[in-house]
Amino acid sequence: MTGIGKLYGIGTGPGDPELLTLKAVNTLRNCDAIAVPEPGSGERTAFTIISDYIKGKEIIECSFPMDRNMDKRIEARQIVADKIAAFLEKGKNVGFATLGDPTTYSTYMYIHKLLIEKGFEAEIIPGVASFSAAAAALGVALCEGDETLTIIPAGQREDVDELLDRPGTKVIMKSGENLAGVLSMLKERGYGDGTKIAYRATMEGQQLFHSIDDFEKSPASGYFTLAIVRSEPTRL
Repeated sequence: MTGIGKLYGIGTGPGDPELLTLKAVNTLRNCDAIAVPEPGSGERTAFTIISDYIKGKEIIECSFPMDRNMDKRIEARQIVADKIAAFLEKGKNVGFATLGDPTTYSTYMYIHKLLIEKGFEAEIIPGVASFSAAAAALGVALCEGDETLTIIPAGQREDVDELLDRPGTKVIMKSGENLAGVLSMLKERGYGDGTKIAYRATMEGQQLFHSIDDFEKSPASGYFTLAIVRSEPTRL
């Protein structure tokens, strides 16, 4: 499309501004407008991370209500896509800032697909994923040798029970109100001491726990809580 702007899905990393990649910084600086999700967890984390690089740029507010009604979610995504499309049609490059990595449980990918289908050009700028940051903060390997890695979004408990029985390392994320129940299931399986938990990894207020019992003694909880379960001890 001649004279049309380009969309960039920009991963801002897990929270620490120093984990924003050089490519992300350069892309942000070169964009005419920046799309940022409105806070769904009470924080505008992605916007805060990139604030030093987007001064003076147009900001596109993007509302993604976490409604249980899927039709309403789809409608909200279309509204955001149309809003961004209006900027692209004016020849403006738009950067969509998303926490962590755009390809990992990111709302950005819905917008990416919608605009690609409309014929717009889009590029994804990867970012440091939250589970990589949590593993680094906790000082543990996600997988070694021929180990497998299973990422479990525990917000819906229907399939969690089966997934917890898989071999290898398991990452528990997006657990929300189900976190206590999932941790209870892990303790029943004997993973209480083999489960490490990071709360707000790399962010202000970071707390690290090296067992489920340690975590349960603390008041830490919330959206930015992630558990790493290693089913076997590290081998040399």
